[in-house]
Amino acid sequence: MSDNPILQALRLNYLYAEKFNFPKEWKYYESEIPYSMIRFIHKGNATFIIDENTYHLEEDDIIYIPQGSTLACEATTDDFSFMSIRFTAAFPLINSEVWSEIFGVDTKIRCDDPQMKYYFNCIIREKDSAKKGKNFMLRGYLELIVGYLINSSEAFETRSSKPRTIKLDNKNDSRVENIVSYMLNNYQTNMSIEEMSRMVNLSSSSLRRLFKQHTGKAPSEFLTELKMVVAAKRILETDARISDIAYQVGIEDPNYFSRMFKKHYGVTPFAYRQLARD
Repeated sequence: MSDNPILQALRLNYLYAEKFNFPKEWKYYESEIPYSMIRFIHKGNATFIIDENTYHLEEDDIIYIPQGSTLACEATTDDFSFMSIRFTAAFPLINSEVWSEIFGVDTKIRCDDPQMKYYFNCIIREKDSAKKGKNFMLRGYLELIVGYLINSSEAFETRSSKPRTIKLDNKNDSRVENIVSYMLNNYQTNMSIEEMSRMVNLSSSSLRRLFKQHTGKAPSEFLTELKMVVAAKRILETDARISDIAYQVGIEDPNYFSRMFKKHYGVTPFAYRQLARD
């Protein structure tokens, strides 16, 4: 499995992490989850219903909730607590983005490895760090946790035998990679296709063709999705106004931003924040 090209191409986008404590009467009513979540049960018992499947959880269980799932849950003991990580997953420079179910992770995993609890605690602590390497640390801990879940699951070999629509291209064009790299570092800009073309000395039509070939998306679509990932992270981690966050990622019209955000995550920016914090 270590040579699986799909997993090698996977990129994780950390969004948010927090530790939650609830009384016995706590309930979370059914909602669709617009990101993936991994929860480590720290204390107590609870019942989670994911896409109509019921899971009874206790201390040291890990539950994986795929992006787009419906989730309902309730505590069944006093003093119930868990650590939760929210993230999205994408595959850069290939012709399609794939939902995070591609992991092949079992929904419920019994964790007997104290190192995993340490990683969860580290990611909770690190999210408030002011250090320059914070984002790398957060992504690193997330990847360690996801790697553990994949290694601990029995489902991957079965799922990976199903037909996939992914087409990997190992002959990446450096000009496309240069444009992608520029977007990653300047996501708040709104470059035209003509400006991008001049950067890499290509005609607009050639750049569109090559970019689509290597990423599966038009340059404008790719940049918009990048803006949405950055915006989602800021919506979860800050109390900034939605209109300010829209402006920070280069979208001046808040109504347009809300429409694009809902298109990508299935909910409005305000509902996304409320869903995460409630």
